[in-house]
Amino acid sequence: MTNDLDIKSLVTELTVVRVRYELPDTSAFIRYQPRYDEDPNTLKVHHYDGEIPLSCTNTGRFTLKELVNEMRYAYVLVHLFPNESAMNFYLSGLDNGLAQLEFIGGSYDFNRLWISSGISNVGIPMAIFLGKRHAVNGQPSVSLVDHRDDSAGKLVYRAIGGAGDHVGEDFYNQD
Repeated sequence: MTNDLDIKSLVTELTVVRVRYELPDTSAFIRYQPRYDEDPNTLKVHHYDGEIPLSCTNTGRFTLKELVNEMRYAYVLVHLFPNESAMNFYLSGLDNGLAQLEFIGGSYDFNRLWISSGISNVGIPMAIFLGKRHAVNGQPSVSLVDHRDDSAGKLVYRAIGGAGDHVGEDFYNQD
């Protein structure tokens, strides 16, 4: 696929993989990844300083709209980039900003923000941020931020969970 897919096509075709990583102490954690890789040592999570997982399991593949219906107490931000160097530059800026916060005596709970990155199923570099709280009106949400044309990024899509039949409501921003 190419970088010139329009937003509606991207939202329809882009998938996120939920992966369960098992640790030596019998605990496990879940991360959302651009792709599934059977080798748990290829886990590409920024600011992860814990134990190396023993194994991992693909526990689901979801479009952005489907993903919002899988979450209860979380939000996901998906960022798309024109190339891997732009993605790495963006992520390194976060690394530097968080290090500066620690330097000036602040603290940051890294368990509240998980960042994974890689090449998406449509061939576009992608970073996934998982936050552990409701993002919109007490509901989980999945947002797509596009950095392909504007390095600062632009929110182009959001899906918001709900209750009963009212789940997966989505909005496009194509200004």
